[in-house]
Amino acid sequence: MHRFSLRHLTDAAVREGMKTCRARERSATAILVAHIAEAESRRLYVEDACDSMATYCMRELGLTEDAAYKRIHAGRIALRFPEIFGLLEDGRLHLTAVNLLAPRLTGSNATELMAAACGKSVFEIKELLAARFPQTEPLPLVLSEPNPDDSLVSKRLAGDGAPDQLVSKRVESPRAHVTPHAAGRYTATVAMNQATHDELRECAERLGHVLPSGTTSDVIAFALHQLVVQLRKRQHAATSRPAPVRSSSDPRHVPAHVRRAVYARDGGCCTFTSDDGRRCGTRRLLQYDHIVPVARGGESTVDNVRLRCHAHNQLEAEHVFGAAFMEQRREAARERAAAATASARDADALAALRALGYRKSQALHALVACGDLPSDATLEQRVKRALRQLLPAHQRLTVADLRAKFGAAAPVTPACAAAP
Repeated sequence: MHRFSLRHLTDAAVREGMKTCRARERSATAILVAHIAEAESRRLYVEDACDSMATYCMRELGLTEDAAYKRIHAGRIALRFPEIFGLLEDGRLHLTAVNLLAPRLTGSNATELMAAACGKSVFEIKELLAARFPQTEPLPLVLSEPNPDDSLVSKRLAGDGAPDQLVSKRVESPRAHVTPHAAGRYTATVAMNQATHDELRECAERLGHVLPSGTTSDVIAFALHQLVVQLRKRQHAATSRPAPVRSSSDPRHVPAHVRRAVYARDGGCCTFTSDDGRRCGTRRLLQYDHIVPVARGGESTVDNVRLRCHAHNQLEAEHVFGAAFMEQRREAARERAAAATASARDADALAALRALGYRKSQALHALVACGDLPSDATLEQRVKRALRQLLPAHQRLTVADLRAKFGAAAPVTPACAAAP
């Protein structure tokens, strides 16, 4: 009798065994999440020839993609709120619950929100979050609007055009599902908007002389091949007719002939090798890395350039220049990115106000009031705050302002109080 045969156990023993194993599983999950979080914070995966913690979890721990991401995200939020580890261990919260709560947890609401979610099912937690953090409903008008430039310009709905009737034109599509059904054959299910569908149909029509069949699979295959050729040419200078070598005054510039040779030599993937001889091999986010850094006199030659993914390029830079120096560089880059994001948000809000008929000078003046909004404020929230500034002064008063000025009996009507 093998050890997994439990026919000899009583019903009570089977029930008790399930509960014991489940308790051990929860404890092991919490400990694993803690280890994953700590390993990611130390970037230990880089030394093991992995470009991300997700790759490490799938390659070294044997987790599926979904299981890896659930544990990584749970570990990240648990480092901010360590009580999550205990809730996972005793079963009051499960991994899916932690991932659902993560985007909404703050220092002020974490304890109360996690307590409210304890013991609830996935659907019940979704209901809890929907009640506390209501989202704009996905109106059919939004879904049917073509949005070829994928911008966040908002429009006024039909009717009285109140400020709170602003909806975004951006629609998030689900990820494609690819299923193998035969050797070398796959079936893909992809959601697309009207603009993408129209472009796909136009491609089929314009390629009629090249692809007489005009089937969707043939059109997509042809289009992807052309895109890959262009990407290889732009990123790695791949071409059958190389141009004459051109010199550059920028010492960091990697000439086209060097990129071609390095890409072919390194097999188009990251060359980092761990201490046990395992190669990273990822083809994502590849960069041309100078073995001897340019700052130390290195040149852009075939022998001095290699392919590295972003993670291992950063690791090499830390080895050469020090972790503290590189962290300062990354922090400066994050600040520049945040400033650029804020500028983009202002541009979206400005476009929305201009679409509502306000002059550019009026809109820019009103957007100054959006400076105190949190960085994750939606476009709708920013536009509503700006619209308040465009109201006459006496209409900017909130209900709290009126009651503070005139007392609890102050008349409060939509005409005399602006929405907060």
